Amino acid sequence: MANILRVTTPPTGYENNVRNNAQNQPDKMQIQNPVDPSRVVRPDNRSDANSQSGSQLSANYDSNFGTFVQLLRDTPQLTDTMSQLMFGGMANLVEAGIGADTAEDISTFFQLLKMNNEELLEFIKNQFSGSVRFQGPFFALMRDALTNAPTVEQRAAILAFLKRYSDMSSGRHLMENMKDLLNDIKKYMFHEQREQLERLSQGLNHRGPQDTAQNTARLQQDIIPFLAKYIAQTRNMGSLRDLVAQLTFNAARYENGDLDQLISDFKNLLKFPSFQKTFEGMDEEQLRELLMRMNFEKAAGKSVWADKFLNIVESGIRGDAGLENRQVFENVVNALLLNESVYMPVLHLMLPIELNGQLMFSELWIDPDEDGSASSDPKERTAKLLIKFDIKDVGFFDLLMVYEKENVSMRLFYPENLSPFESEIKQGMNEILDRNGLNCEYLGVEQAAGSIPVSSVFPKIFERKNAVNVTI
Repeated sequence: MANILRVTTPPTGYENNVRNNAQNQPDKMQIQNPVDPSRVVRPDNRSDANSQSGSQLSANYDSNFGTFVQLLRDTPQLTDTMSQLMFGGMANLVEAGIGADTAEDISTFFQLLKMNNEELLEFIKNQFSGSVRFQGPFFALMRDALTNAPTVEQRAAILAFLKRYSDMSSGRHLMENMKDLLNDIKKYMFHEQREQLERLSQGLNHRGPQDTAQNTARLQQDIIPFLAKYIAQTRNMGSLRDLVAQLTFNAARYENGDLDQLISDFKNLLKFPSFQKTFEGMDEEQLRELLMRMNFEKAAGKSVWADKFLNIVESGIRGDAGLENRQVFENVVNALLLNESVYMPVLHLMLPIELNGQLMFSELWIDPDEDGSASSDPKERTAKLLIKFDIKDVGFFDLLMVYEKENVSMRLFYPENLSPFESEIKQGMNEILDRNGLNCEYLGVEQAAGSIPVSSVFPKIFERKNAVNVTI
Protein backbone atom coordinates (compact mmCIF):
# COMPACT_ATOMS: atom_id res chain seq x y z
CA MET A 1 0.00 0.00 0.00
CA ALA A 2 1.37 3.41 -0.90
CA ASN A 3 2.41 5.55 2.04
CA ILE A 4 0.26 8.64 1.59
CA LEU A 5 0.33 9.94 5.15
CA ARG A 6 3.85 11.34 5.29
CA VAL A 7 2.60 14.80 6.08
CA THR A 8 5.11 16.04 8.67
CA THR A 9 8.76 16.96 8.54
CA PRO A 10 11.01 15.93 11.47
CA PRO A 11 13.17 18.39 13.45
CA THR A 12 16.29 19.47 11.61
CA GLY A 13 19.13 16.97 12.01
CA TYR A 14 17.01 14.27 13.61
CA GLU A 15 16.62 12.29 10.43
CA ASN A 16 20.39 12.26 9.98
CA ASN A 17 20.84 10.75 13.44
CA VAL A 18 18.33 8.07 12.61
CA ARG A 19 20.13 7.23 9.39
CA ASN A 20 23.52 7.18 11.12
CA ASN A 21 22.26 4.86 13.84
CA ALA A 22 20.81 2.56 11.24
CA GLN A 23 24.09 2.49 9.37
CA ASN A 24 26.10 1.72 12.52
CA GLN A 25 24.03 -1.34 13.37
CA PRO A 26 25.59 -4.61 12.18
CA ASP A 27 23.69 -6.56 9.57
CA LYS A 28 21.84 -9.55 10.93
CA MET A 29 22.24 -12.35 8.46
CA GLN A 30 20.20 -15.03 10.26
CA ILE A 31 16.55 -15.61 9.34
CA GLN A 32 14.46 -15.25 12.48
CA ASN A 33 11.01 -15.90 11.05
CA PRO A 34 11.03 -17.95 7.83
CA VAL A 35 8.22 -17.22 5.39
CA ASP A 36 5.52 -19.89 5.62
CA PRO A 37 2.59 -19.44 3.18
CA SER A 38 0.40 -21.81 5.22
CA ARG A 39 0.32 -19.60 8.30
CA VAL A 40 0.76 -16.02 9.46
CA VAL A 41 4.12 -15.29 11.08
CA ARG A 42 5.70 -12.23 12.59
CA PRO A 43 7.62 -10.06 10.10
CA ASP A 44 11.29 -10.87 9.87
CA ASN A 45 14.05 -8.34 10.51
CA ARG A 46 14.82 -8.24 6.79
CA SER A 47 15.90 -5.12 4.95
CA ASP A 48 12.88 -5.15 2.66
CA ALA A 49 10.52 -5.15 5.63
CA ASN A 50 12.20 -2.04 7.01
CA SER A 51 12.96 -0.30 3.74
CA GLN A 52 10.60 2.59 4.58
CA SER A 53 11.67 3.09 8.18
CA GLY A 54 14.12 5.83 7.28
CA SER A 55 11.78 7.54 4.85
CA GLN A 56 9.08 7.79 7.54
CA LEU A 57 11.29 10.22 9.45
CA SER A 58 12.71 12.18 6.50
CA ALA A 59 11.37 15.21 4.68
CA ASN A 60 8.90 14.31 1.95
CA TYR A 61 10.22 15.48 -1.39
CA ASP A 62 8.03 13.15 -3.44
CA SER A 63 4.72 15.00 -3.08
CA ASN A 64 2.76 16.23 -6.05
CA PHE A 65 3.74 19.83 -5.35
CA GLY A 66 7.36 18.87 -4.73
CA THR A 67 7.42 17.12 -8.09
CA PHE A 68 5.98 20.25 -9.73
CA VAL A 69 8.67 22.47 -8.21
CA GLN A 70 11.39 20.06 -9.31
CA LEU A 71 10.01 19.93 -12.85
CA LEU A 72 9.76 23.72 -12.91
CA ARG A 73 13.49 23.83 -12.23
CA ASP A 74 14.59 20.96 -14.51
CA THR A 75 12.25 21.16 -17.53
CA PRO A 76 13.74 22.97 -20.54
CA GLN A 77 12.13 26.35 -21.09
CA LEU A 78 9.39 26.43 -23.69
CA THR A 79 10.83 29.63 -25.17
CA ASP A 80 14.12 27.92 -25.99
CA THR A 81 12.48 24.85 -27.51
CA MET A 82 9.85 26.73 -29.51
CA SER A 83 12.42 29.20 -30.81
CA GLN A 84 14.50 26.27 -32.00
CA LEU A 85 11.50 24.85 -33.87
CA MET A 86 10.21 28.12 -35.31
CA PHE A 87 13.56 29.56 -36.42
CA GLY A 88 14.50 26.66 -38.64
CA GLY A 89 13.64 23.41 -36.90
CA MET A 90 10.31 22.85 -38.64
CA ALA A 91 11.73 23.80 -42.03
CA ASN A 92 14.47 21.22 -41.52
CA LEU A 93 11.82 18.61 -40.76
CA VAL A 94 10.13 19.29 -44.09
CA GLU A 95 13.44 19.02 -45.94
CA ALA A 96 14.22 15.77 -44.12
CA GLY A 97 11.15 14.14 -45.66
CA ILE A 98 8.46 14.36 -43.00
CA GLY A 99 4.97 13.12 -43.96
CA ALA A 100 2.94 15.13 -46.45
CA ASP A 101 0.12 15.81 -43.96
CA THR A 102 2.51 17.15 -41.33
CA ALA A 103 4.36 19.23 -43.92
CA GLU A 104 1.04 20.79 -44.90
CA ASP A 105 0.24 21.50 -41.23
CA ILE A 106 3.63 23.20 -40.83
CA SER A 107 3.03 25.36 -43.89
CA THR A 108 -0.46 26.34 -42.72
CA PHE A 109 0.84 27.01 -39.20
CA PHE A 110 3.37 29.57 -40.42
CA GLN A 111 0.84 31.20 -42.71
CA LEU A 112 -1.54 31.69 -39.77
CA LEU A 113 1.19 33.39 -37.74
CA LYS A 114 1.68 36.23 -40.24
CA MET A 115 0.07 39.43 -38.95
CA ASN A 116 0.41 43.19 -38.68
CA ASN A 117 0.07 45.42 -35.61
CA GLU A 118 -3.74 45.46 -35.65
CA GLU A 119 -3.99 41.70 -36.17
CA LEU A 120 -1.50 41.15 -33.35
CA LEU A 121 -3.72 43.05 -30.93
CA GLU A 122 -6.71 40.93 -31.89
CA PHE A 123 -4.60 37.78 -31.63
CA ILE A 124 -3.53 38.64 -28.07
CA LYS A 125 -7.12 39.46 -27.07
CA ASN A 126 -8.28 36.08 -28.36
CA GLN A 127 -5.51 34.36 -26.41
CA PHE A 128 -6.56 36.10 -23.21
CA SER A 129 -10.24 35.39 -23.70
CA GLY A 130 -9.57 31.74 -24.45
CA SER A 131 -7.29 31.28 -21.44
CA VAL A 132 -9.96 32.21 -18.89
CA ARG A 133 -12.88 29.82 -18.83
CA PHE A 134 -14.90 31.62 -16.15
CA GLN A 135 -15.48 34.94 -17.87
CA GLY A 136 -18.39 37.27 -18.52
CA PRO A 137 -20.89 39.11 -16.30
CA PHE A 138 -22.30 35.89 -14.80
CA PHE A 139 -18.95 34.72 -13.48
CA ALA A 140 -18.05 38.22 -12.35
CA LEU A 141 -21.07 37.99 -10.04
CA MET A 142 -20.01 34.47 -9.06
CA ARG A 143 -16.57 35.77 -8.04
CA ASP A 144 -18.21 38.44 -5.89
CA ALA A 145 -20.43 35.81 -4.29
CA LEU A 146 -17.40 33.59 -3.58
CA THR A 147 -15.36 36.48 -2.14
CA ASN A 148 -18.20 37.65 0.11
CA ALA A 149 -19.48 34.20 1.13
CA PRO A 150 -20.07 34.36 4.92
CA THR A 151 -19.86 30.59 5.56
CA VAL A 152 -17.65 27.68 4.59
CA GLU A 153 -20.70 25.78 3.37
CA GLN A 154 -21.57 28.52 0.87
CA ARG A 155 -18.01 28.69 -0.45
CA ALA A 156 -17.94 24.89 -0.86
CA ALA A 157 -21.28 24.96 -2.71
CA ILE A 158 -20.04 27.68 -5.10
CA LEU A 159 -16.82 25.79 -5.83
CA ALA A 160 -18.78 22.58 -6.44
CA PHE A 161 -20.98 24.48 -8.91
CA LEU A 162 -17.90 25.82 -10.74
CA LYS A 163 -16.38 22.35 -10.92
CA ARG A 164 -19.57 20.95 -12.43
CA TYR A 165 -19.67 23.83 -14.91
CA SER A 166 -16.04 23.12 -15.87
CA ASP A 167 -16.91 19.47 -16.58
CA MET A 168 -20.01 20.47 -18.54
CA SER A 169 -18.11 22.95 -20.69
CA SER A 170 -15.53 20.21 -21.39
CA GLY A 171 -18.21 17.74 -22.50
CA ARG A 172 -17.20 17.62 -26.16
CA HIS A 173 -13.53 17.29 -25.28
CA LEU A 174 -14.23 14.48 -22.80
CA MET A 175 -16.33 12.64 -25.36
CA GLU A 176 -13.53 12.82 -27.93
CA ASN A 177 -11.12 11.46 -25.32
CA MET A 178 -13.44 8.55 -24.58
CA LYS A 179 -13.84 7.75 -28.27
CA ASP A 180 -10.05 7.67 -28.67
CA LEU A 181 -9.75 5.40 -25.63
CA LEU A 182 -12.40 3.05 -27.01
CA ASN A 183 -10.49 2.82 -30.29
CA ASP A 184 -7.32 1.97 -28.37
CA ILE A 185 -9.19 -0.60 -26.25
CA LYS A 186 -10.42 -2.40 -29.38
CA LYS A 187 -6.81 -3.15 -30.36
CA TYR A 188 -6.45 -5.40 -27.29
CA MET A 189 -9.68 -7.36 -27.78
CA PHE A 190 -10.60 -10.48 -29.69
CA HIS A 191 -12.40 -10.02 -32.97
CA GLU A 192 -15.89 -11.02 -31.79
CA GLN A 193 -15.82 -8.84 -28.68
CA ARG A 194 -14.32 -5.99 -30.68
CA GLU A 195 -17.29 -5.98 -33.02
CA GLN A 196 -19.65 -6.08 -30.06
CA LEU A 197 -17.92 -3.06 -28.51
CA GLU A 198 -18.22 -1.20 -31.81
CA ARG A 199 -21.98 -1.80 -31.80
CA LEU A 200 -22.28 -0.60 -28.20
CA SER A 201 -20.23 2.53 -28.98
CA GLN A 202 -22.36 3.58 -31.93
CA GLY A 203 -24.39 6.67 -31.19
CA LEU A 204 -21.94 8.20 -28.73
CA ASN A 205 -21.94 11.81 -29.87
CA HIS A 206 -21.89 15.09 -27.95
CA ARG A 207 -23.67 17.90 -29.77
CA GLY A 208 -24.39 19.85 -26.60
CA PRO A 209 -25.28 19.56 -22.87
CA GLN A 210 -28.60 17.97 -23.78
CA ASP A 211 -26.78 14.78 -24.87
CA THR A 212 -24.94 14.18 -21.59
CA ALA A 213 -27.61 12.10 -19.86
CA GLN A 214 -28.13 9.74 -22.83
CA ASN A 215 -24.41 9.20 -23.39
CA THR A 216 -23.82 8.65 -19.67
CA ALA A 217 -26.52 5.98 -19.56
CA ARG A 218 -24.93 4.20 -22.54
CA LEU A 219 -21.51 4.26 -20.87
CA GLN A 220 -22.67 3.15 -17.43
CA GLN A 221 -25.23 0.53 -18.42
CA ASP A 222 -23.64 -1.02 -21.52
CA ILE A 223 -20.04 -0.15 -22.36
CA ILE A 224 -18.24 -0.11 -19.00
CA PRO A 225 -19.98 -3.28 -17.64
CA PHE A 226 -19.15 -5.08 -20.91
CA LEU A 227 -15.48 -4.11 -20.62
CA ALA A 228 -15.35 -5.09 -16.93
CA LYS A 229 -16.79 -8.51 -17.76
CA TYR A 230 -14.31 -8.94 -20.62
CA ILE A 231 -11.35 -8.16 -18.33
CA ALA A 232 -12.63 -10.62 -15.72
CA GLN A 233 -13.02 -13.38 -18.31
CA THR A 234 -9.70 -12.87 -20.08
CA ARG A 235 -7.77 -11.83 -16.92
CA ASN A 236 -6.15 -9.08 -18.95
CA MET A 237 -4.54 -6.96 -16.22
CA GLY A 238 -2.17 -5.04 -18.47
CA SER A 239 -2.67 -2.15 -20.87
CA LEU A 240 -6.34 -2.97 -21.48
CA ARG A 241 -7.23 -2.50 -17.83
CA ASP A 242 -5.29 0.79 -17.69
CA LEU A 243 -7.21 2.11 -20.71
CA VAL A 244 -10.55 1.08 -19.15
CA ALA A 245 -9.56 2.89 -15.94
CA GLN A 246 -8.90 6.06 -17.96
CA LEU A 247 -12.24 5.61 -19.73
CA THR A 248 -14.01 5.31 -16.37
CA PHE A 249 -12.34 8.47 -15.08
CA ASN A 250 -13.40 10.46 -18.16
CA ALA A 251 -16.92 9.02 -17.91
CA ALA A 252 -17.16 10.17 -14.28
CA ARG A 253 -16.17 13.71 -15.25
CA TYR A 254 -18.57 13.60 -18.19
CA GLU A 255 -21.43 12.53 -15.91
CA ASN A 256 -20.56 15.28 -13.44
CA GLY A 257 -21.20 17.83 -16.21
CA ASP A 258 -24.91 16.98 -16.45
CA LEU A 259 -26.92 20.13 -17.17
CA ASP A 260 -29.85 19.23 -14.91
CA GLN A 261 -27.50 18.66 -11.97
CA LEU A 262 -25.83 22.01 -12.66
CA ILE A 263 -29.21 23.76 -12.61
CA SER A 264 -30.07 21.94 -9.37
CA ASP A 265 -26.80 23.14 -7.79
CA PHE A 266 -27.64 26.73 -8.74
CA LYS A 267 -31.13 26.34 -7.30
CA ASN A 268 -29.59 25.20 -4.00
CA LEU A 269 -27.19 28.15 -4.05
CA LEU A 270 -30.14 30.52 -4.26
CA LYS A 271 -31.18 29.30 -0.79
CA PHE A 272 -28.23 31.23 0.69
CA PRO A 273 -29.45 34.80 1.42
CA SER A 274 -26.20 36.54 0.40
CA PHE A 275 -25.99 34.54 -2.85
CA GLN A 276 -29.64 35.28 -3.64
CA LYS A 277 -28.94 38.97 -3.09
CA THR A 278 -26.00 38.88 -5.54
CA PHE A 279 -28.06 37.11 -8.23
CA GLU A 280 -31.28 38.99 -7.55
CA GLY A 281 -33.73 38.57 -10.42
CA MET A 282 -32.10 35.44 -11.89
CA ASP A 283 -33.65 31.99 -11.55
CA GLU A 284 -32.65 28.49 -12.66
CA GLU A 285 -34.63 28.63 -15.92
CA GLN A 286 -32.84 31.78 -17.02
CA LEU A 287 -29.53 30.06 -16.28
CA ARG A 288 -30.57 27.04 -18.34
CA GLU A 289 -31.42 29.26 -21.29
CA LEU A 290 -28.09 31.08 -20.95
CA LEU A 291 -26.09 27.83 -20.91
CA MET A 292 -27.95 26.37 -23.88
CA ARG A 293 -27.01 29.41 -25.97
CA MET A 294 -23.36 29.38 -24.92
CA ASN A 295 -20.68 28.32 -27.42
CA PHE A 296 -18.31 26.30 -25.25
CA GLU A 297 -15.87 25.66 -28.09
CA LYS A 298 -15.40 29.39 -28.56
CA ALA A 299 -15.16 29.93 -24.80
CA ALA A 300 -12.40 27.31 -24.66
CA GLY A 301 -10.31 29.38 -27.02
CA LYS A 302 -10.36 27.02 -30.00
CA SER A 303 -8.20 28.32 -32.82
CA VAL A 304 -6.95 26.95 -36.11
CA TRP A 305 -3.29 27.71 -35.41
CA ALA A 306 -3.44 25.78 -32.11
CA ASP A 307 -4.98 22.75 -33.84
CA LYS A 308 -2.26 22.78 -36.51
CA PHE A 309 0.43 23.16 -33.88
CA LEU A 310 -0.90 20.22 -31.86
CA ASN A 311 -0.99 18.09 -35.02
CA ILE A 312 2.68 18.92 -35.63
CA VAL A 313 3.65 18.08 -32.05
CA GLU A 314 1.70 14.81 -32.17
CA SER A 315 3.48 13.84 -35.37
CA GLY A 316 6.85 14.69 -33.82
CA ILE A 317 6.20 12.59 -30.71
CA ARG A 318 5.23 9.62 -32.87
CA GLY A 319 8.68 9.86 -34.44
CA ASP A 320 7.52 10.95 -37.89
CA ALA A 321 10.14 13.71 -37.80
CA GLY A 322 12.88 11.23 -36.92
CA LEU A 323 13.76 9.76 -33.57
CA GLU A 324 16.55 12.32 -33.14
CA ASN A 325 13.89 15.10 -33.02
CA ARG A 326 11.40 13.29 -30.80
CA GLN A 327 12.89 14.67 -27.59
CA VAL A 328 12.35 18.25 -28.79
CA PHE A 329 8.61 17.70 -29.18
CA GLU A 330 8.42 15.89 -25.85
CA ASN A 331 10.05 18.92 -24.21
CA VAL A 332 7.37 21.13 -25.76
CA VAL A 333 4.56 18.97 -24.31
CA ASN A 334 6.20 18.76 -20.88
CA ALA A 335 6.67 22.54 -20.73
CA LEU A 336 3.07 23.20 -21.82
CA LEU A 337 1.65 20.80 -19.24
CA LEU A 338 3.89 22.24 -16.54
CA ASN A 339 2.78 25.81 -17.20
CA GLU A 340 -0.88 24.74 -17.17
CA SER A 341 -0.52 22.78 -13.92
CA VAL A 342 -3.01 23.32 -11.11
CA TYR A 343 -0.03 24.36 -8.99
CA MET A 344 0.84 27.26 -11.31
CA PRO A 345 -0.87 30.23 -9.59
CA VAL A 346 -0.43 32.67 -12.50
CA LEU A 347 -1.85 32.88 -16.01
CA HIS A 348 0.39 31.58 -18.80
CA LEU A 349 0.12 32.44 -22.50
CA MET A 350 2.29 31.66 -25.50
CA LEU A 351 2.42 33.82 -28.62
CA PRO A 352 4.11 32.44 -31.75
CA ILE A 353 3.89 35.22 -34.34
CA GLU A 354 5.45 36.62 -37.49
CA LEU A 355 5.06 40.38 -37.15
CA ASN A 356 5.77 42.37 -40.31
CA GLY A 357 7.97 39.57 -41.62
CA GLN A 358 9.91 39.06 -38.34
CA LEU A 359 9.51 35.67 -36.60
CA MET A 360 9.14 35.81 -32.81
CA PHE A 361 8.07 33.53 -30.00
CA SER A 362 6.87 34.99 -26.72
CA GLU A 363 5.64 33.68 -23.38
CA LEU A 364 3.66 35.68 -20.84
CA TRP A 365 3.11 34.99 -17.15
CA ILE A 366 0.51 37.27 -15.57
CA ASP A 367 -0.65 37.69 -11.99
CA PRO A 368 -3.65 40.08 -12.13
CA ASP A 369 -3.79 40.33 -8.33
CA GLU A 370 -0.21 40.41 -7.08
CA ASP A 371 -1.05 42.09 -3.77
CA GLY A 372 -3.95 39.72 -3.02
CA SER A 373 -6.49 42.50 -2.58
CA ALA A 374 -9.20 40.61 -4.51
CA SER A 375 -10.74 43.96 -5.41
CA SER A 376 -13.50 43.93 -8.01
CA ASP A 377 -11.98 47.09 -9.53
CA PRO A 378 -8.95 46.17 -11.67
CA LYS A 379 -7.48 49.64 -11.08
CA GLU A 380 -7.24 48.89 -7.37
CA ARG A 381 -5.25 45.69 -7.88
CA THR A 382 -1.55 45.31 -8.52
CA ALA A 383 -0.73 43.29 -11.65
CA LYS A 384 2.66 41.76 -12.35
CA LEU A 385 3.82 40.47 -15.74
CA LEU A 386 6.86 38.54 -16.90
CA ILE A 387 7.26 38.49 -20.68
CA LYS A 388 9.92 36.42 -22.41
CA PHE A 389 10.38 36.83 -26.15
CA ASP A 390 12.92 35.58 -28.63
CA ILE A 391 13.22 37.46 -31.94
CA LYS A 392 14.90 35.67 -34.83
CA ASP A 393 18.33 37.13 -35.68
CA VAL A 394 17.98 39.63 -32.78
CA GLY A 395 18.06 37.70 -29.53
CA PHE A 396 16.27 36.81 -26.31
CA PHE A 397 14.62 39.40 -24.02
CA ASP A 398 13.06 39.40 -20.55
CA LEU A 399 10.54 42.10 -19.62
CA LEU A 400 9.34 42.48 -16.04
CA MET A 401 6.44 44.88 -15.48
CA VAL A 402 4.33 45.91 -12.49
CA TYR A 403 1.09 47.86 -13.00
CA GLU A 404 -0.38 49.58 -9.94
CA LYS A 405 -3.07 52.25 -9.91
CA GLU A 406 -2.44 53.31 -13.52
CA ASN A 407 1.32 53.55 -12.92
CA VAL A 408 3.85 51.28 -14.59
CA SER A 409 7.32 50.15 -13.50
CA MET A 410 9.39 48.18 -16.03
CA ARG A 411 12.75 46.45 -16.40
CA LEU A 412 13.91 45.20 -19.79
CA PHE A 413 16.82 42.77 -20.08
CA TYR A 414 18.33 42.66 -23.57
CA PRO A 415 20.86 40.27 -25.17
CA GLU A 416 24.58 41.00 -25.00
CA ASN A 417 24.95 41.83 -28.70
CA LEU A 418 22.65 44.86 -28.28
CA SER A 419 24.69 46.57 -25.53
CA PRO A 420 25.88 49.37 -27.89
CA PHE A 421 22.23 50.32 -28.46
CA GLU A 422 21.10 50.56 -24.83
CA SER A 423 20.23 54.27 -24.97
CA GLU A 424 18.22 53.79 -28.19
CA ILE A 425 16.32 50.91 -26.61
CA LYS A 426 15.45 52.98 -23.55
CA GLN A 427 14.33 55.91 -25.70
CA GLY A 428 12.15 53.60 -27.80
CA MET A 429 10.55 52.12 -24.66
CA ASN A 430 9.71 55.61 -23.37
CA GLU A 431 8.10 56.49 -26.70
CA ILE A 432 5.96 53.35 -26.59
CA LEU A 433 4.77 54.16 -23.07
CA ASP A 434 3.96 57.77 -23.98
CA ARG A 435 2.12 56.70 -27.13
CA ASN A 436 -0.13 54.42 -25.06
CA GLY A 437 -0.76 56.98 -22.31
CA LEU A 438 1.00 55.02 -19.56
CA ASN A 439 2.61 56.83 -16.65
CA CYS A 440 6.01 55.19 -16.09
CA GLU A 441 7.38 55.53 -12.57
CA TYR A 442 10.53 53.54 -13.31
CA LEU A 443 12.13 52.18 -16.47
CA GLY A 444 15.29 50.12 -16.32
CA VAL A 445 17.11 48.82 -19.39
CA GLU A 446 20.11 46.57 -18.82
CA GLN A 447 22.03 43.67 -20.29
CA ALA A 448 20.73 40.26 -19.28
CA ALA A 449 22.91 38.07 -17.07
CA GLY A 450 20.72 35.07 -17.88
CA SER A 451 17.10 34.09 -18.28
CA ILE A 452 14.95 35.12 -15.30
CA PRO A 453 13.34 32.10 -13.56
CA VAL A 454 9.56 32.34 -13.36
CA SER A 455 9.64 31.22 -9.72
CA SER A 456 11.84 34.17 -8.71
CA VAL A 457 9.34 36.68 -10.13
CA PHE A 458 6.23 35.02 -8.68
CA PRO A 459 6.92 33.79 -5.10
CA LYS A 460 3.29 32.64 -4.95
CA ILE A 461 4.49 29.48 -6.69
CA PHE A 462 6.11 28.36 -3.43
CA GLU A 463 3.25 29.27 -1.10
CA ARG A 464 2.07 25.66 -0.98
CA LYS A 465 5.31 24.70 0.78
CA ASN A 466 3.69 25.91 3.99
CA ALA A 467 0.73 23.58 3.51
CA VAL A 468 0.34 19.85 4.09
CA ASN A 469 2.64 18.06 1.67
CA VAL A 470 1.36 14.66 0.54
CA THR A 471 1.61 12.27 -2.36
CA ILE A 472 -1.49 10.89 -4.05
